[in-house]
Amino acid sequence: MTSPALRREVLETFVPLNALPVERLEYLLHDVTVMTLNPGDVLEDCREGSGQTVYLLSGNLLFSDESGEVARICAGEVQSWYPVTTPRGGRQTVRAETTVNCICLESERLDRVLAWEQSARYFEAELAFEQGLEDSRWLRRLLRAPIFYHLPAAHVREMFHRMVPRKVEAGEAVVIEGELADACYFIKQGVAEVVVGLPDGGQRCLALLEPGQYFGEEGLLFSGRRNATVRMETNGELLRLEKLDFDELIKAPVVAVVDAHEAMERIQAGGQWLDVRLVDEYRGEGLPGAVSVPLQSLRIKGRLLEKSRHYVICCDTGRRSAAAAFILCGEGYDCSVLDGGLNSLGETDFQTIMQGQN
Repeated sequence: MTSPALRREVLETFVPLNALPVERLEYLLHDVTVMTLNPGDVLEDCREGSGQTVYLLSGNLLFSDESGEVARICAGEVQSWYPVTTPRGGRQTVRAETTVNCICLESERLDRVLAWEQSARYFEAELAFEQGLEDSRWLRRLLRAPIFYHLPAAHVREMFHRMVPRKVEAGEAVVIEGELADACYFIKQGVAEVVVGLPDGGQRCLALLEPGQYFGEEGLLFSGRRNATVRMETNGELLRLEKLDFDELIKAPVVAVVDAHEAMERIQAGGQWLDVRLVDEYRGEGLPGAVSVPLQSLRIKGRLLEKSRHYVICCDTGRRSAAAAFILCGEGYDCSVLDGGLNSLGETDFQTIMQGQN
C-alpha cells in the first residue's frame, strides 16, 4: 500500500527516478510500498531477479559475504541514491544495522516507465519533424498519458501515420450523444467541452479538454453509441483515428489476456478478482473475494481501487472486461482480463479458480 507520508519529492532523490518528469513519478507513486526493518532483520527483496527495486530511505544497511567482509550503506550518502541490489544467486546477505525504512517498486513497472520515457522523447522529436510542428507540447502531453505505457513503439508510430487531421470551428459538435461511435479524436489545437443531456432538456458540462487529450474512445470500447456530446469551445485541429485502427493499434496491445491458470497465479501472488458485471449478475454467481464494480460505474468507483495491486477482470464473455481493462490501464492501474470470461470456463478451470479462493 502507498504510504500517505511518501511524497513525489522523495522519489526524485533516487537514480534513475530523478530523470523522470512529474507525471511519471506520480504514476509510480501509486505502486510504492514502504518496508520497515528492525536491527538484525534480513532484506530479502534486493536480489537481482526478485521482481522488486529497493531504495534505502532511512537507517543503515550492512552487506556481508562468506568471507566475513562487511560494507555499510547509510541513508543520505551517495550509495543510497541507487537501488539496493545483490548479485543474482550471490551469497551476500543484507541486514539492517539500525531501524531501516526502504521503498519498494515493482521492477517491471519501473522498467516500463523508464523505457517509455526514453522512447517518448525520441517519438516527440521524430513526429514533430515529420509533421513540421513548431509547437509539440500537445504531443508531449499525449505521449505521457498512462495508456501509452502499454503500447509497442511500432504501434504508436503507426497510429500517427493513420490519423487523419480535421480542422474544426468553435461551436462545432464533433461527436453527438446517442450517435454510433466510429472513431476517436486527439486534440492537436483548441479546447473542447464534454456535455451530457439532462431530463429537462438542458445540458451539463462534464469536462474541458485541451491539446494533448483525447475523446471518443469509450464508444469504441463498448461498440455502441456516444454517451456524451463533445463540442469545440474554440477553433482548432483534431486527429481522427478510425475504429478498426483503434482496435488494432491501441485496444489489443493494452488488454492483457490470461487463462484460468495464469489468472490464479496472479491472484495467489497478491492480485484480486474484479467483476465488472451488473450488481445482480455478480450476486448470482460472483467469485468469492471478488470486488464488484459495474463497468458503467468504473470511471467513478474505480478510483477506490488500490493502484499497487494487480486486478484480474472478469465478466460473462470477456467483452466488458476488455473495455474495463482499457479504462483502468489509462488511469495507471495494472490489470489483466480472464480470456473468454466466466462463461468460457470448463468444469476443471472453474474448480481450479474456486479452490484457489479457499
